[in-house]
This record gives sequence, C-alpha cells and structure tokens, in this order.
Amino acid sequence: MRSVFLSIGSNVHPEKNVPACLQLLKENFCLKQVSSIYETEPVGPAGDKHFWNLAVEIETPLSPKDFLSALRTIEEKLGRERSPENKFMPRTIDLDILPLPDYEKHAFIMVPLAEIAPGERDEKSGKTFREIATPLAEKMEGIKKVKPSALS
Repeated sequence: MRSVFLSIGSNVHPEKNVPACLQLLKENFCLKQVSSIYETEPVGPAGDKHFWNLAVEIETPLSPKDFLSALRTIEEKLGRERSPENKFMPRTIDLDILPLPDYEKHAFIMVPLAEIAPGERDEKSGKTFREIATPLAEKMEGIKKVKPSALS
C-alpha cells in the first residue's frame, strides 16, 4: 500500500459532484483524510463559476498507471469531459495526483493540502506544506470554506 494525495475540484454542480466523488473514492480506496472544502475563484480561462476544492489522502495498492486509470474512470462516471482544445473548460470533477507541476504556487491546492498534511515536505523546496500554504492563503482573498450544510 502507498499513500497518495489528491487535489479535487468541481465547478459544475459541485454540491452534487463533490459528495458523489468522495463516495466513489471511499468505495474504491482507503480514504485516510479529507480536508475542508474551499470555494475559490476560477484560475485562467475556466469560466466564471466558482470551484469547490479540497484535498484527500488515499491508500492504494495500485501501480501509478492503474491508479490514474481508476481516477479517470471516476471522473467519467461523474460526467467529466476533456477537450484538448480547452483544458480549462468547466468540469464536473477534476482529480489530480499530487504533486503536479507548480502545485506549490496555487492556494486552491496548497490550503486544503496543508490542512490534512501540514508537516509533509515539498520535495523541491524542503518546505512543509503549511509553510508553503500560509503566504498563499494570506494573499488569496477569494478562498473560503464551504459550510457543511451546503453538502446536504
């Protein structure tokens, strides 16, 4: 078994798709930790709908290739469409294995990740996730926690 961090995002009916995604992850993997959900403004040309973002830690026995395939299957079950012409299009669910290139530059990734793994270290900088997330969160006015009642 190996432990993997995921970043999860949705800006198409997130109140429905985020809980459905978490349920599918629980059914397919050992879900160790789940962060709070944060509502964030879209980055780049992702439209004008706000995202719900969170981080999870999962244990899996799968190889990286098989794990990625399983995640893509979950995205497809939840209606995720991919377009090579527009990688920033709105999405029902987006599952990204961390670290990603430049992940440490984005509050919508680092704030939830630091919540569940504050002492984990970034391999490049050696800084803890909390050390990376703190200045990002201070500069990020558009990030706020989603109330738990929004999930019902």
